[in-house]
Amino acid sequence: MANSLGRVCVTGATGKAGRAAVAHLREHGYEVIATDVAVSDARAQGVLAADLTDYGQATEVLRGTAAVVHLANIPAPGLMTPAVTFNANVSMNFNIFHAAAALDLTKVVWASSETTLGLPFGGGPEQEPGAPGELRYAPVDEDHFPYPSTTYALSKIASEAIAEQISRWSGIPFVGLRISNIMEPHDYQRFPSYWPDPHSRKWNTWGYVDVRDVAAACRLGLEADVTGSNNVIIAAADTVMNRPSRALLDEVFPDVPLTREIAEFGSLLAIDRAKQVIGYEPRHSWRDEIQDR
Repeated sequence: MANSLGRVCVTGATGKAGRAAVAHLREHGYEVIATDVAVSDARAQGVLAADLTDYGQATEVLRGTAAVVHLANIPAPGLMTPAVTFNANVSMNFNIFHAAAALDLTKVVWASSETTLGLPFGGGPEQEPGAPGELRYAPVDEDHFPYPSTTYALSKIASEAIAEQISRWSGIPFVGLRISNIMEPHDYQRFPSYWPDPHSRKWNTWGYVDVRDVAAACRLGLEADVTGSNNVIIAAADTVMNRPSRALLDEVFPDVPLTREIAEFGSLLAIDRAKQVIGYEPRHSWRDEIQDR
């Protein structure tokens, strides 16, 4: 049965999050138009090839849809030069946001990033120019924003500002998902390699998120009763490590204050606001996949 919210466009549909979001939305009754920029045999895959840095193409992929889940972007720092990363991401995001307003869509859900909060913590930038990240307190919440340390993070912060203003102009609700490091179930097999050295994953306070929870967050963002522009952290309920979170902080970030009590293995990326705003509740953990821990 078709979902009452109507047809939804998912951009970046062949990426890790995009594939999961398309499948999840279809399982929940949505009619999905999937699009991405570089698709081999797009017709066979059911994916519409489109370059979203071109405003006309961005408009056309949204035409006839009710809402958009916008996941297309250069997904991390260091993959392309800083100028290409910033210009491409901001261009894609502006084009989708503005086209959504021009076409009077009902909702925009889009992928922001945990990097807007100050990552990489305790390490140097992956792009120049940039700066080392700084962890000011834990668990990291939305008030840690904005603290970009790379051009990639800066592109997401600029896009959040664009989203806020286009939402204000148009009245369309925007939900920005500050997504942590996305993992598929097979990725959990490498987690034990992190455990001997807590410094190996300190860059995002040992955070991660299961791709299935990301897909659910996309749907929850579409269905949430919100106004304005909302940006929330999407992470797992725990860390990638097999030792208590407080012990990790004491060893690696001894001078960083813990601002509230956390569960023994609780995430140091706070997901409270995501629970409040969109009803997000992570349901997947590596602990369900790896028995020897």
